[in-house]
Amino acid sequence: MTHDLAGGPGCSLGAPADAGIFSRSVRRDLADLNRQYLELGLRPDTGSDPLFAWSAGVRREIELTEPGVRDRMAACPFAFFEIHLPAGNPVPGTELSAEAGRVEDRQSGGSTGVARPAACAAFTYGALFTAWRLADSAPLAARIAFGLSPAAELELYETCPTRIALLATHPGAVRARWPDHSRFWAVLRHAARSESASALQLAHCMGICLMELEPGACAGEFTLLPVPRQR
Repeated sequence: MTHDLAGGPGCSLGAPADAGIFSRSVRRDLADLNRQYLELGLRPDTGSDPLFAWSAGVRREIELTEPGVRDRMAACPFAFFEIHLPAGNPVPGTELSAEAGRVEDRQSGGSTGVARPAACAAFTYGALFTAWRLADSAPLAARIAFGLSPAAELELYETCPTRIALLATHPGAVRARWPDHSRFWAVLRHAARSESASALQLAHCMGICLMELEPGACAGEFTLLPVPRQR
């Protein structure tokens, strides 16, 4: 199964970005979040955060990127992370104050008690807020971009702003996407480094395939370019 993310049949990602499911502004916001995500994940103080639970192979692929390459990698029609909405009160030791309409924060690090870097908390809030806004304006785009099921997208749509702020304090609300799939990250990195539109389209299609099918099932639908050996 393929998604037409930019107008036209099939996986036609080279068409104008505002012609299909993703508007130009959505693509802009996704690219900005993806770029922040990659740069934040390379910081030495964020490696233990669930946001960046990458395997050694995936981390190596990302560490091999340069700023310009990361910018081109980031311009994908999906996020490099996924939204996970926990049931009930997501952070033990915190509660919603109905009277004050605010979050009463008694523990900044969630259930572990370990404080997160401020940049991770800020990124998580930005990602959740973007997904929440998109669930209201473009539900299908929200599902594709952030890996949401229809039920999760509806739950996000019905979430109030106060709970979004509370969710942002929970380390598991935003998680690494495809943290063990070094092949995808290698294909995306080499495509971005080559500056080839067709190679980038192939990498995007591979990501879409990972969203829709079981691991390995996309080989029959897309022919993947070989990954050059490292020098």
